[in-house]
Amino acid sequence: MGTLETDLEIVKGFATEAARIALARAGSVQPEEKANLSFVTDLDRDLEQFLRGKLAEAFPDDELTGEEYAPSGGTGKRRWSIDPIDGTGNLVHRLPLWAISIGLIDDGEPVLGVIAIPPLGELYWATKGGGAWRDGVRINTSDAEGFHSQDNLCVGTNALRTLDPRTLPGRLRDLGSACCEQAFVACGRLVACTFLGEATHDVAAGSILVAEAGARFATIDGEHLTTAQFVARTPVPRPTFVAPPGRLAALLKVARLF
Repeated sequence: MGTLETDLEIVKGFATEAARIALARAGSVQPEEKANLSFVTDLDRDLEQFLRGKLAEAFPDDELTGEEYAPSGGTGKRRWSIDPIDGTGNLVHRLPLWAISIGLIDDGEPVLGVIAIPPLGELYWATKGGGAWRDGVRINTSDAEGFHSQDNLCVGTNALRTLDPRTLPGRLRDLGSACCEQAFVACGRLVACTFLGEATHDVAAGSILVAEAGARFATIDGEHLTTAQFVARTPVPRPTFVAPPGRLAALLKVARLF
């Protein structure tokens, strides 16, 4: 088994190839409703199978998990978590904010993440201790001791129905893709994002990306979480903020539930 840097280059190649496939098929996907009434498409299923095949060949000892299929692969302590299309509802409705996410969890610790956002032609990646990057340029969160009225604060739909939006600062957004939201916090397009109910595949890659870019994690109750704790407690059980330290402290002072 190689180093994380070697693994990263391999997985970046897989994500780039998956992004090309996704863009070629994005205009003709066939959506179906799952039991939870969310959408799944033929592209979701095919991309997950494609990525599982590539990862299984490259890392035969590692476990493979994802959104659409049961765990497979090896029995080692490393686990790949795949979200073939994060933001399927956006894809179905031709809203160009959706992502492909591949995260590596090693003995419970997120250590590598790659997120492709095909409609924007962007590729994000991070490894533990190696910083966060977009298309070869290092990225960082946008921190401050408070919020400007025009700062973009993302609040996922589930969290927005639980939090009192009148207590939240800035301009409230919901992009419909947890992976896009985490990538945009990492590069400063958003100053924070807020999750409730997201699964491991939604945050496995994004968590290491935002952490390496300078973000931290805390629940509405003020409990600060490590990256490993954040990912382990999925589906996210309480409204949880992802933000750099100054912004996070400011949010915890004012945010309230209904």
